[in-house]
Amino acid sequence: MTTTPSPANPSTTPREKYSADVIIVGAGVAGLAAAGRLQAQGRTVIVLEASDRVGGRINTDAVDGFLVDRGFQVLNPAYRHMRKSVDIARLGLRDLPRGVRVRTGDGLKEIRDPSRRPQALPGVLASGLITGKDLRAVRLAGSLLRSMRGGDKPRGQAFDEAGFTGPLRRSVVDPFLSGVVCERDGSTSWRHTAWLLGTFALGTPGLPSGGMRTLPRIMAEGLDVRLNTRVRAVDAATGLVTVGAGGEAGGSLPGSELPDGQAHSQLRGRAVILAAGPRPTAEMLNQPCPKTHGTRTFWFAAAEPPTESAMIHVDGRGVAGQHGPVATACVVSNAAPEYAPDGQHLIAALTLTDDQNPTEEATRRQLGEVFGVDPSDWRLVATHDVPDTLPADLPGKPPRHKAQRNQRLVICGDQFGNASTDGAIESGQTAAMFAGEVIDGF
Repeated sequence: MTTTPSPANPSTTPREKYSADVIIVGAGVAGLAAAGRLQAQGRTVIVLEASDRVGGRINTDAVDGFLVDRGFQVLNPAYRHMRKSVDIARLGLRDLPRGVRVRTGDGLKEIRDPSRRPQALPGVLASGLITGKDLRAVRLAGSLLRSMRGGDKPRGQAFDEAGFTGPLRRSVVDPFLSGVVCERDGSTSWRHTAWLLGTFALGTPGLPSGGMRTLPRIMAEGLDVRLNTRVRAVDAATGLVTVGAGGEAGGSLPGSELPDGQAHSQLRGRAVILAAGPRPTAEMLNQPCPKTHGTRTFWFAAAEPPTESAMIHVDGRGVAGQHGPVATACVVSNAAPEYAPDGQHLIAALTLTDDQNPTEEATRRQLGEVFGVDPSDWRLVATHDVPDTLPADLPGKPPRHKAQRNQRLVICGDQFGNASTDGAIESGQTAAMFAGEVIDGF
Protein backbone atom coordinates (compact mmCIF):
# COMPACT_ATOMS: atom_id res chain seq x y z
CA MET A 1 0.00 0.00 0.00
CA THR A 2 1.23 3.45 -0.89
CA THR A 3 -0.02 6.09 1.53
CA THR A 4 0.10 9.87 1.62
CA PRO A 5 -0.55 11.46 5.02
CA SER A 6 -1.79 14.77 3.65
CA PRO A 7 -4.54 16.02 1.34
CA ALA A 8 -4.46 14.91 -2.26
CA ASN A 9 -2.16 16.36 -4.89
CA PRO A 10 -2.92 19.71 -6.58
CA SER A 11 -5.67 20.34 -9.05
CA THR A 12 -5.37 18.73 -12.43
CA THR A 13 -4.07 20.81 -15.33
CA PRO A 14 -5.25 20.93 -18.94
CA ARG A 15 -2.32 18.66 -19.86
CA GLU A 16 -3.54 16.09 -17.33
CA LYS A 17 -7.28 16.00 -17.66
CA TYR A 18 -7.77 13.09 -15.28
CA SER A 19 -5.91 12.31 -12.06
CA ALA A 20 -6.77 8.62 -12.50
CA ASP A 21 -9.27 6.44 -14.26
CA VAL A 22 -11.17 6.01 -10.99
CA ILE A 23 -11.18 8.01 -7.76
CA ILE A 24 -12.48 5.98 -4.82
CA VAL A 25 -13.75 7.72 -1.70
CA GLY A 26 -13.35 5.48 1.34
CA ALA A 27 -10.82 2.76 2.16
CA GLY A 28 -13.17 0.35 3.86
CA VAL A 29 -13.41 -3.15 2.43
CA ALA A 30 -15.96 -2.07 -0.20
CA GLY A 31 -13.67 0.64 -1.56
CA LEU A 32 -10.61 -1.59 -1.35
CA ALA A 33 -12.41 -4.42 -3.15
CA ALA A 34 -13.36 -2.03 -5.94
CA ALA A 35 -9.81 -0.68 -6.16
CA GLY A 36 -8.25 -4.12 -6.27
CA ARG A 37 -10.59 -5.30 -9.01
CA LEU A 38 -10.04 -2.19 -11.13
CA GLN A 39 -6.27 -2.20 -10.74
CA ALA A 40 -6.16 -5.86 -11.73
CA GLN A 41 -7.95 -4.82 -14.93
CA GLY A 42 -5.25 -2.28 -15.71
CA ARG A 43 -7.16 0.80 -14.57
CA THR A 44 -5.40 3.58 -12.64
CA VAL A 45 -6.96 4.12 -9.21
CA ILE A 46 -6.57 6.58 -6.33
CA VAL A 47 -8.22 5.77 -2.98
CA LEU A 48 -8.96 8.69 -0.63
CA GLU A 49 -9.47 7.94 3.08
CA ALA A 50 -10.43 10.50 5.72
CA SER A 51 -8.93 8.61 8.67
CA ASP A 52 -5.37 7.58 9.44
CA ARG A 53 -5.80 3.93 8.44
CA VAL A 54 -7.54 1.64 5.99
CA GLY A 55 -10.44 -0.60 6.96
CA GLY A 56 -13.34 1.64 7.89
CA ARG A 57 -15.45 -0.18 10.48
CA ILE A 58 -13.24 -3.27 10.18
CA ASN A 59 -10.28 -2.32 12.29
CA THR A 60 -8.19 -3.09 15.36
CA ASP A 61 -6.56 -1.02 18.09
CA ALA A 62 -3.45 -2.08 20.00
CA VAL A 63 -3.92 -1.21 23.69
CA ASP A 64 -1.43 -2.19 26.40
CA GLY A 65 -0.35 -5.29 24.50
CA PHE A 66 -3.93 -6.35 23.65
CA LEU A 67 -5.54 -6.41 20.21
CA VAL A 68 -9.07 -5.04 20.46
CA ASP A 69 -11.16 -4.98 17.31
CA ARG A 70 -13.55 -2.10 16.66
CA GLY A 71 -16.44 -4.13 17.96
CA PHE A 72 -16.56 -7.90 18.35
CA GLN A 73 -16.29 -9.24 14.81
CA VAL A 74 -15.39 -12.55 13.17
CA LEU A 75 -14.56 -13.62 9.61
CA ASN A 76 -16.13 -16.61 7.93
CA PRO A 77 -13.89 -18.31 5.33
CA ALA A 78 -17.06 -19.36 3.52
CA TYR A 79 -17.59 -15.76 2.39
CA ARG A 80 -17.16 -16.34 -1.34
CA HIS A 81 -16.56 -12.72 -2.38
CA MET A 82 -13.96 -12.27 0.34
CA ARG A 83 -12.20 -15.35 -1.02
CA LYS A 84 -11.92 -13.60 -4.39
CA SER A 85 -10.24 -10.59 -2.78
CA VAL A 86 -7.70 -12.13 -0.40
CA ASP A 87 -5.73 -15.30 0.16
CA ILE A 88 -7.63 -16.67 3.16
CA ALA A 89 -4.51 -18.45 4.43
CA ARG A 90 -2.80 -15.08 4.94
CA LEU A 91 -5.43 -14.06 7.50
CA GLY A 92 -4.15 -16.63 9.97
CA LEU A 93 -7.68 -17.39 11.13
CA ARG A 94 -8.02 -18.82 14.63
CA ASP A 95 -11.24 -20.82 14.54
CA LEU A 96 -14.00 -20.40 17.08
CA PRO A 97 -15.59 -23.68 18.21
CA ARG A 98 -18.71 -24.70 16.31
CA GLY A 99 -21.22 -24.26 19.06
CA VAL A 100 -22.53 -21.94 21.72
CA ARG A 101 -22.67 -21.91 25.50
CA VAL A 102 -25.98 -20.85 26.99
CA ARG A 103 -26.63 -19.55 30.50
CA THR A 104 -30.00 -20.92 31.58
CA GLY A 105 -31.90 -20.85 34.84
CA ASP A 106 -30.43 -24.22 35.79
CA GLY A 107 -26.84 -23.90 34.65
CA LEU A 108 -24.51 -23.33 31.74
CA LYS A 109 -25.40 -25.55 28.78
CA GLU A 110 -23.14 -26.28 25.82
CA ILE A 111 -24.68 -26.81 22.39
CA ARG A 112 -22.22 -28.16 19.84
CA ASP A 113 -22.85 -28.52 16.12
CA PRO A 114 -23.69 -32.22 15.64
CA SER A 115 -23.34 -31.93 11.85
CA ARG A 116 -19.55 -31.74 12.30
CA ARG A 117 -19.34 -33.68 15.59
CA PRO A 118 -21.98 -36.45 15.61
CA GLN A 119 -20.72 -37.52 19.03
CA ALA A 120 -22.04 -34.21 20.36
CA LEU A 121 -25.65 -35.15 19.58
CA PRO A 122 -26.43 -36.94 22.88
CA GLY A 123 -25.23 -33.93 24.85
CA VAL A 124 -27.29 -31.59 22.70
CA LEU A 125 -30.42 -33.67 23.23
CA ALA A 126 -29.73 -33.94 26.97
CA SER A 127 -29.44 -30.17 27.35
CA GLY A 128 -33.19 -29.76 27.64
CA LEU A 129 -33.04 -26.94 25.10
CA ILE A 130 -34.32 -28.98 22.16
CA THR A 131 -37.85 -30.31 21.97
CA GLY A 132 -39.48 -32.54 19.41
CA LYS A 133 -41.36 -29.49 18.14
CA ASP A 134 -38.05 -27.68 17.63
CA LEU A 135 -36.66 -30.61 15.66
CA ARG A 136 -39.74 -30.66 13.44
CA ALA A 137 -39.39 -26.92 12.90
CA VAL A 138 -35.74 -27.29 11.94
CA ARG A 139 -36.77 -29.86 9.35
CA LEU A 140 -39.02 -27.19 7.89
CA ALA A 141 -35.97 -25.13 6.96
CA GLY A 142 -36.39 -26.16 3.35
CA SER A 143 -39.97 -24.93 3.39
CA LEU A 144 -38.84 -21.64 4.90
CA LEU A 145 -36.30 -21.19 2.14
CA ARG A 146 -38.88 -22.00 -0.51
CA SER A 147 -41.28 -19.53 1.09
CA MET A 148 -38.96 -16.70 0.08
CA ARG A 149 -40.16 -17.15 -3.48
CA GLY A 150 -43.42 -15.61 -2.37
CA GLY A 151 -41.74 -12.62 -0.80
CA ASP A 152 -39.35 -11.87 2.02
CA LYS A 153 -40.42 -11.43 5.64
CA PRO A 154 -38.90 -10.60 9.05
CA ARG A 155 -36.92 -13.47 10.54
CA GLY A 156 -39.12 -13.52 13.64
CA GLN A 157 -42.23 -13.97 11.52
CA ALA A 158 -40.58 -16.71 9.47
CA PHE A 159 -39.64 -18.63 12.63
CA ASP A 160 -43.16 -18.22 14.03
CA GLU A 161 -44.76 -19.50 10.82
CA ALA A 162 -42.51 -22.57 10.89
CA GLY A 163 -43.56 -23.31 14.47
CA PHE A 164 -40.04 -22.66 15.68
CA THR A 165 -41.03 -21.22 19.06
CA GLY A 166 -39.50 -23.50 21.68
CA PRO A 167 -36.46 -23.20 23.96
CA LEU A 168 -33.96 -23.83 21.15
CA ARG A 169 -35.11 -20.62 19.54
CA ARG A 170 -35.73 -18.50 22.64
CA SER A 171 -32.64 -19.50 24.61
CA VAL A 172 -30.12 -20.23 21.85
CA VAL A 173 -30.95 -19.06 18.34
CA ASP A 174 -32.53 -15.68 19.11
CA PRO A 175 -29.77 -14.56 21.54
CA PHE A 176 -27.05 -15.80 19.19
CA LEU A 177 -28.55 -14.15 16.12
CA SER A 178 -29.00 -10.87 18.00
CA GLY A 179 -25.21 -10.66 18.17
CA VAL A 180 -24.90 -11.41 14.46
CA VAL A 181 -27.54 -9.07 13.01
CA CYS A 182 -27.33 -6.54 15.89
CA GLU A 183 -31.04 -6.43 16.71
CA ARG A 184 -33.34 -8.28 19.14
CA ASP A 185 -36.73 -7.51 17.62
CA GLY A 186 -36.63 -10.10 14.83
CA SER A 187 -36.92 -7.46 12.10
CA THR A 188 -34.01 -8.60 9.93
CA SER A 189 -34.88 -10.03 6.54
CA TRP A 190 -35.40 -13.79 6.56
CA ARG A 191 -33.63 -13.93 3.20
CA HIS A 192 -30.52 -12.41 4.80
CA THR A 193 -30.84 -14.57 7.92
CA ALA A 194 -31.05 -17.72 5.81
CA TRP A 195 -27.93 -16.66 3.91
CA LEU A 196 -26.07 -16.11 7.19
CA LEU A 197 -27.11 -19.51 8.53
CA GLY A 198 -25.93 -21.06 5.29
CA THR A 199 -22.49 -19.50 5.67
CA PHE A 200 -22.26 -20.85 9.23
CA ALA A 201 -23.04 -24.30 7.86
CA LEU A 202 -20.34 -24.01 5.18
CA GLY A 203 -17.52 -22.36 7.12
CA THR A 204 -16.10 -22.01 10.60
CA PRO A 205 -15.80 -18.34 11.65
CA GLY A 206 -12.58 -17.21 13.25
CA LEU A 207 -10.38 -14.31 14.29
CA PRO A 208 -7.36 -13.22 12.24
CA SER A 209 -4.21 -13.72 14.31
CA GLY A 210 -3.29 -10.05 13.81
CA GLY A 211 -6.78 -8.71 14.49
CA MET A 212 -9.54 -7.78 12.07
CA ARG A 213 -7.32 -5.04 10.64
CA THR A 214 -5.45 -7.83 8.82
CA LEU A 215 -8.18 -8.11 6.18
CA PRO A 216 -8.15 -4.49 4.94
CA ARG A 217 -4.36 -4.29 5.23
CA ILE A 218 -3.99 -7.22 2.86
CA MET A 219 -6.60 -5.79 0.50
CA ALA A 220 -4.76 -2.44 0.42
CA GLU A 221 -1.41 -3.87 -0.62
CA GLY A 222 -0.16 -2.33 -3.87
CA LEU A 223 -2.88 0.33 -3.99
CA ASP A 224 -2.43 4.11 -4.05
CA VAL A 225 -4.21 4.96 -0.78
CA ARG A 226 -4.09 8.55 0.48
CA LEU A 227 -4.84 8.77 4.18
CA ASN A 228 -6.02 11.80 6.19
CA THR A 229 -7.72 13.08 3.05
CA ARG A 230 -11.18 14.43 3.66
CA VAL A 231 -13.51 14.53 0.67
CA ARG A 232 -15.74 17.59 0.73
CA ALA A 233 -17.72 17.19 -2.46
CA VAL A 234 -18.19 14.91 -5.45
CA ASP A 235 -19.62 16.05 -8.78
CA ALA A 236 -21.39 13.15 -10.46
CA ALA A 237 -21.52 14.88 -13.85
CA THR A 238 -17.82 15.72 -14.18
CA GLY A 239 -16.07 13.24 -11.88
CA LEU A 240 -14.56 16.13 -9.93
CA VAL A 241 -13.65 15.38 -6.29
CA THR A 242 -12.91 18.23 -3.88
CA VAL A 243 -10.77 17.41 -0.86
CA GLY A 244 -9.76 19.39 2.21
CA ALA A 245 -8.09 18.81 5.56
CA GLY A 246 -8.14 15.39 7.25
CA GLY A 247 -11.04 14.25 9.40
CA GLU A 248 -14.42 12.66 8.89
CA ALA A 249 -15.66 12.56 5.34
CA GLY A 250 -18.76 14.13 3.97
CA GLY A 251 -21.07 17.01 4.59
CA SER A 252 -20.67 19.24 1.51
CA LEU A 253 -22.58 19.19 -1.74
CA PRO A 254 -21.13 19.56 -5.22
CA GLY A 255 -20.43 23.21 -5.88
CA SER A 256 -20.66 24.31 -2.24
CA GLU A 257 -18.09 26.69 -0.79
CA LEU A 258 -15.41 25.59 1.66
CA PRO A 259 -14.70 27.69 4.78
CA ASP A 260 -12.50 30.71 4.10
CA GLY A 261 -8.81 29.97 4.32
CA GLN A 262 -9.15 26.18 4.33
CA ALA A 263 -6.69 24.45 2.05
CA HIS A 264 -8.32 22.26 -0.55
CA SER A 265 -7.61 20.76 -3.92
CA GLN A 266 -9.38 18.81 -6.60
CA LEU A 267 -8.96 15.50 -8.35
CA ARG A 268 -10.84 14.24 -11.35
CA GLY A 269 -11.62 10.70 -12.36
CA ARG A 270 -13.24 9.22 -15.42
CA ALA A 271 -15.41 7.57 -12.79
CA VAL A 272 -15.80 8.09 -9.05
CA ILE A 273 -16.77 5.41 -6.53
CA LEU A 274 -18.28 6.59 -3.25
CA ALA A 275 -17.65 3.90 -0.61
CA ALA A 276 -17.55 5.96 2.57
CA GLY A 277 -20.07 4.04 4.70
CA PRO A 278 -23.83 4.54 5.07
CA ARG A 279 -23.87 7.79 7.07
CA PRO A 280 -21.01 9.71 5.36
CA THR A 281 -22.35 8.65 1.97
CA ALA A 282 -25.84 9.90 2.81
CA GLU A 283 -24.43 13.19 4.11
CA MET A 284 -22.28 13.65 1.01
CA LEU A 285 -25.30 13.17 -1.24
CA ASN A 286 -27.69 15.13 1.01
CA GLN A 287 -29.90 12.06 1.37
CA PRO A 288 -31.50 10.40 4.41
CA CYS A 289 -29.22 7.91 6.12
CA PRO A 290 -30.47 4.33 5.84
CA LYS A 291 -31.50 2.71 9.10
CA THR A 292 -28.56 1.13 10.91
CA HIS A 293 -27.99 -0.90 14.07
CA GLY A 294 -25.52 0.26 16.71
CA THR A 295 -23.33 -1.65 19.13
CA ARG A 296 -21.04 -1.01 22.08
CA THR A 297 -18.30 -3.53 22.78
CA PHE A 298 -16.58 -3.74 26.15
CA TRP A 299 -13.15 -5.37 26.29
CA PHE A 300 -11.97 -6.71 29.66
CA ALA A 301 -8.59 -8.09 30.74
CA ALA A 302 -8.40 -10.85 33.33
CA ALA A 303 -5.50 -12.60 35.03
CA GLU A 304 -7.50 -15.84 34.95
CA PRO A 305 -9.92 -16.75 32.15
CA PRO A 306 -13.55 -17.18 33.21
CA THR A 307 -13.60 -20.37 31.13
CA GLU A 308 -11.18 -22.45 29.09
CA SER A 309 -13.69 -22.47 26.23
CA ALA A 310 -13.48 -20.17 23.21
CA MET A 311 -17.17 -20.64 22.45
CA ILE A 312 -19.49 -17.70 22.13
CA HIS A 313 -21.61 -17.35 25.27
CA VAL A 314 -25.20 -16.08 25.33
CA ASP A 315 -27.75 -15.41 28.05
CA GLY A 316 -30.67 -17.76 27.48
CA ARG A 317 -32.66 -16.80 30.56
CA GLY A 318 -36.03 -15.43 29.52
CA VAL A 319 -36.44 -12.92 26.72
CA ALA A 320 -33.23 -11.75 25.05
CA GLY A 321 -32.02 -8.59 26.78
CA GLN A 322 -34.12 -9.18 29.90
CA HIS A 323 -31.17 -9.78 32.23
CA GLY A 324 -28.78 -7.19 30.84
CA PRO A 325 -27.36 -5.60 27.71
CA VAL A 326 -24.97 -8.37 26.59
CA ALA A 327 -25.85 -10.01 23.29
CA THR A 328 -22.79 -12.26 23.01
CA ALA A 329 -19.59 -12.72 24.97
CA CYS A 330 -16.37 -14.58 24.24
CA VAL A 331 -12.93 -15.12 25.74
CA VAL A 332 -11.27 -14.20 22.47
CA SER A 333 -7.75 -14.98 23.71
CA ASN A 334 -8.80 -18.63 24.13
CA ALA A 335 -9.31 -18.75 20.35
CA ALA A 336 -6.58 -16.29 19.34
CA PRO A 337 -3.82 -16.08 21.97
CA GLU A 338 -2.25 -13.25 19.95
CA TYR A 339 -5.01 -10.93 21.20
CA ALA A 340 -3.58 -10.82 24.74
CA PRO A 341 -0.08 -10.51 26.23
CA ASP A 342 1.42 -13.47 28.08
CA GLY A 343 -0.29 -14.12 31.39
CA GLN A 344 -3.42 -12.13 30.46
CA HIS A 345 -6.77 -13.02 28.94
CA LEU A 346 -9.18 -10.90 26.89
CA ILE A 347 -12.97 -11.03 27.13
CA ALA A 348 -15.24 -9.31 24.58
CA ALA A 349 -18.82 -8.37 25.42
CA LEU A 350 -20.99 -7.17 22.53
CA THR A 351 -23.99 -5.06 23.56
CA LEU A 352 -26.71 -3.52 21.40
CA THR A 353 -27.54 0.17 21.49
CA ASP A 354 -30.71 0.48 19.40
CA ASP A 355 -32.96 0.25 22.46
CA GLN A 356 -30.52 0.44 25.40
CA ASN A 357 -27.62 2.51 26.71
CA PRO A 358 -25.35 -0.25 28.03
CA THR A 359 -23.09 0.63 30.95
CA GLU A 360 -19.89 -1.01 32.07
CA GLU A 361 -21.48 -1.84 35.42
CA ALA A 362 -24.48 -3.65 33.90
CA THR A 363 -22.29 -5.42 31.37
CA ARG A 364 -19.80 -6.58 33.98
CA ARG A 365 -22.61 -7.84 36.25
CA GLN A 366 -24.24 -9.84 33.45
CA LEU A 367 -20.90 -11.29 32.32
CA GLY A 368 -20.37 -12.58 35.85
CA GLU A 369 -23.77 -14.28 35.71
CA VAL A 370 -23.23 -15.74 32.23
CA PHE A 371 -19.75 -17.11 32.94
CA GLY A 372 -20.50 -17.96 36.57
CA VAL A 373 -17.52 -16.04 37.98
CA ASP A 374 -16.74 -12.90 39.95
CA PRO A 375 -15.59 -10.27 37.40
CA SER A 376 -14.91 -7.50 39.91
CA ASP A 377 -11.15 -7.61 39.36
CA TRP A 378 -11.35 -7.50 35.56
CA ARG A 379 -9.80 -4.41 34.02
CA LEU A 380 -11.59 -2.50 31.29
CA VAL A 381 -9.17 -2.29 28.36
CA ALA A 382 -11.34 -0.48 25.81
CA THR A 383 -14.89 0.40 24.87
CA HIS A 384 -15.92 0.77 21.24
CA ASP A 385 -19.10 2.58 20.26
CA VAL A 386 -20.06 1.89 16.65
CA PRO A 387 -23.43 3.55 16.01
CA ASP A 388 -23.59 2.29 12.42
CA THR A 389 -22.28 -1.23 12.98
CA LEU A 390 -24.59 -2.73 10.35
CA PRO A 391 -27.21 -1.36 7.99
CA ALA A 392 -30.62 -2.76 8.90
CA ASP A 393 -31.23 -5.56 6.39
CA LEU A 394 -35.02 -5.37 6.27
CA PRO A 395 -37.43 -7.37 4.09
CA GLY A 396 -38.14 -5.92 0.70
CA LYS A 397 -34.66 -4.83 -0.34
CA PRO A 398 -34.11 -5.88 -3.97
CA PRO A 399 -31.85 -8.96 -3.83
CA ARG A 400 -29.71 -7.82 -6.77
CA HIS A 401 -29.36 -4.22 -5.62
CA LYS A 402 -25.55 -4.34 -5.08
CA ALA A 403 -24.53 -0.78 -6.06
CA GLN A 404 -25.96 2.37 -7.63
CA ARG A 405 -24.81 4.38 -10.62
CA ASN A 406 -25.49 8.06 -11.36
CA GLN A 407 -23.62 9.49 -14.34
CA ARG A 408 -19.90 9.18 -13.48
CA LEU A 409 -20.63 8.36 -9.83
CA VAL A 410 -21.01 4.83 -8.47
CA ILE A 411 -22.14 4.28 -4.87
CA CYS A 412 -21.41 1.08 -2.96
CA GLY A 413 -21.12 -0.39 0.52
CA ASP A 414 -22.76 -2.86 2.87
CA GLN A 415 -26.00 -0.88 2.71
CA PHE A 416 -26.41 -2.58 -0.67
CA GLY A 417 -26.77 -6.31 -1.19
CA ASN A 418 -26.50 -7.86 2.25
CA ALA A 419 -25.27 -6.28 5.48
CA SER A 420 -22.03 -8.16 6.07
CA THR A 421 -18.33 -8.03 5.33
CA ASP A 422 -18.94 -10.24 2.32
CA GLY A 423 -21.81 -8.02 1.20
CA ALA A 424 -19.56 -4.96 1.37
CA ILE A 425 -16.88 -6.69 -0.69
CA GLU A 426 -19.43 -7.89 -3.25
CA SER A 427 -20.81 -4.37 -3.52
CA GLY A 428 -17.30 -3.03 -4.13
CA GLN A 429 -16.69 -5.61 -6.83
CA THR A 430 -19.99 -4.65 -8.47
CA ALA A 431 -19.02 -0.97 -8.26
CA ALA A 432 -15.78 -1.77 -10.08
CA MET A 433 -17.79 -3.30 -12.90
CA PHE A 434 -20.06 -0.25 -13.08
CA ALA A 435 -17.06 2.10 -13.05
CA GLY A 436 -15.58 0.20 -15.97
CA GLU A 437 -18.83 0.68 -17.86
CA VAL A 438 -18.73 4.41 -17.07
CA ILE A 439 -15.18 4.71 -18.40
CA ASP A 440 -15.96 2.76 -21.54
CA GLY A 441 -19.04 4.93 -22.12
CA PHE A 442 -17.20 8.29 -22.08
